[in-house]
Amino acid sequence: MKLNIKKQMRTWLAKILETRNLALVNTKYQKTLNLKAEQISGWFTPAKCEKLYKLTMVTNGPILEVGHFLGKSTASICEALRDSLKNRVFNSYDLGFISADEFKKFYNNVHQRDTEVPPLFRQIYSQNTTSTELAAINLRDAGLGNYVKLISGNFIDLDQNQYDFIFCDAMHEPHEIELNLPHVINHSSQHCIWAFHDMSDSNIDLVLRLSNSKFIERAHSLGIFLFLGTN
Repeated sequence: MKLNIKKQMRTWLAKILETRNLALVNTKYQKTLNLKAEQISGWFTPAKCEKLYKLTMVTNGPILEVGHFLGKSTASICEALRDSLKNRVFNSYDLGFISADEFKKFYNNVHQRDTEVPPLFRQIYSQNTTSTELAAINLRDAGLGNYVKLISGNFIDLDQNQYDFIFCDAMHEPHEIELNLPHVINHSSQHCIWAFHDMSDSNIDLVLRLSNSKFIERAHSLGIFLFLGTN
């Protein structure tokens, strides 16, 4: 019984420390950042790039990114790894579509409706290349290519590791959350920090219903959560 109580106390202490570390994000790194990530095309705003940078600075352990697209969010994390001088595993995935038809086939099934292909995606497919190949060029040009392993494919099928910090840009609406969150959980160590893009109030509620996690804050549409482990 005493051992169980001590174990519970250590668990709760770890949770408190993690939460306090996250609170330092807004105070410890207040300087204005001029990130190379901001020069890469994509929908991520400078404020979101800075938030990912700061979260990377105050976390430890392996990092997983789901959805690197052209490497803008990836570069934000890489710059923090460079500046922190931490030697951390960083694996980043993006679906390797090479045509609009492949895009629509996948997302029509996920969303259960006809899905429009954004113009920026069509530009990529017209070049007969993948987002991962273009992201690799962008990161190399920014001098950040050595801080991440870029992988073209679905993390659900290809990855078997666990991580301490996960950024997922594939949680935009309920169908995507229901598809991807169970696999994010499977790849999360206890007290893993999650950063999910495009978190509306309803999306946050759904994440909390489907996982044993604590909502920390929403910053520039990034929902930040602390994973408390499997029940």
